[in-house]
Amino acid sequence: MRRHPQIVRDVAVSDVTDLALCPPRVALAVTVDGQISVYPVRATLQTPNDLGTPRIVTVPKEAPDLCGRQVVVIADDGPQWFRLRSLMFRGVARSVGDQSYEITPTRMVAWDYGALRESPKPLADPAPPPEFTPLDAVPDLNVPNYPTNLAAAVRKSRVMIMSSRSAAGTPFAVPLWFVTHCGRIYATTSAASWTVRNVLARPQVALLFGGERSSHSTRRLIVRGHATAVQGMPPPAVAAQIAWRYYLQPSYAAVELRHISNWKRRFHYYGQSQPAHLVITPQSVTACEAP
Repeated sequence: MRRHPQIVRDVAVSDVTDLALCPPRVALAVTVDGQISVYPVRATLQTPNDLGTPRIVTVPKEAPDLCGRQVVVIADDGPQWFRLRSLMFRGVARSVGDQSYEITPTRMVAWDYGALRESPKPLADPAPPPEFTPLDAVPDLNVPNYPTNLAAAVRKSRVMIMSSRSAAGTPFAVPLWFVTHCGRIYATTSAASWTVRNVLARPQVALLFGGERSSHSTRRLIVRGHATAVQGMPPPAVAAQIAWRYYLQPSYAAVELRHISNWKRRFHYYGQSQPAHLVITPQSVTACEAP
């Protein structure tokens, strides 16, 4: 059977050098006492201009002791689809004092949606789909009224950092578009994504709002909540919000039109896996200052 070429978003770390040298926003995810947490951080290269050098990562005072813990650090950009980029690395934190840690990357991954390309490696047979929650079985958790600061944050933000953990407790973080509907936060993703697999194993998640490129504020919000992964596209009302918020508004539509030649490749990229969406019920909100 003929296999189609695989369309990938992965790029070389050197292709997103600016996200290592002067990232607009950086976040750190870690599992502590069986709970996933996410914090805004400041990350600098220990040796200037050497992308493989250890990072010195400074955390806010609210963060627990991270010494000896496995962490994932992610820098992101965006928020328009063809401008959404990310640089992620994993490592073990070693304290160097003053709320700072040295983290030597053991794995680095960079991606850029504006640089979708065909991979020499053909698209492999899809992995068996995970066991999704039926749409009518989404937990009927109490949806608290949004506090004023969260309502303002979700209105101003366009990309949230969502952190989750695997069944083994390994932290993971990813930038995602989102909208709110009936008190819950919705995000779309691939059914085969690590985020979906993590949520199906461990539904507790942590979200970070604030700090995007257009913001000069150090104020951040950390939202803890319960997430459910549902196969397929979100409800029509949610899909309509996503379409308007990220594709049809004038500033976003202008970027879309400038990249019209890449639409076919994007549709191919989306078609490589089944769609899914996440339904997140906020349970607590904490404000903190980015270091």
